[in-house]
Amino acid sequence: MSEAKPLSVVHESRRLRIRFFSDMDAINRAEAETRIFLDRQGLSGEAFSVCLVMREALTNAVKHGNRCDAQKRVRYVLGFENGLLTMEVEDEGDGFDWRTALDRTPSPEAEHGRGIIIMQRYASECRYNEKGNRLTLVKRCNAASSPPADDAGNTADVSP
Repeated sequence: MSEAKPLSVVHESRRLRIRFFSDMDAINRAEAETRIFLDRQGLSGEAFSVCLVMREALTNAVKHGNRCDAQKRVRYVLGFENGLLTMEVEDEGDGFDWRTALDRTPSPEAEHGRGIIIMQRYASECRYNEKGNRLTLVKRCNAASSPPADDAGNTADVSP
């Protein structure tokens, strides 16, 4: 059994910050923390789409950005404020030509290359930095559809 590599997790009231070395197992741990954060924000109904997009972005950062180099880190920040859920993923790689990638349409038979399309489908905004090693996704969300979370992250039943 392999030993879990360090994963830095910081939960703030409206922000989740995670840093980890390029390791695919860390993505599962990041998803678990993301679900906790979403529950605390009253956004558990958004978990499927947010985690789907998060997994695509983190997988791209580990595999393509950092080329699975275990010495390189991935930074992941998820925040919720004023009805906007903002996700930022940054790797330590050389970046990529995102403009060309945005114009590409993968074949339906292709086994790879659909990540950007998935992220665009589930996010309200999808933008890269100039270098192409930092992705910012913004999703409009309504926390009112879920029970509010208290400071400890527990939800209260507000049903009539």
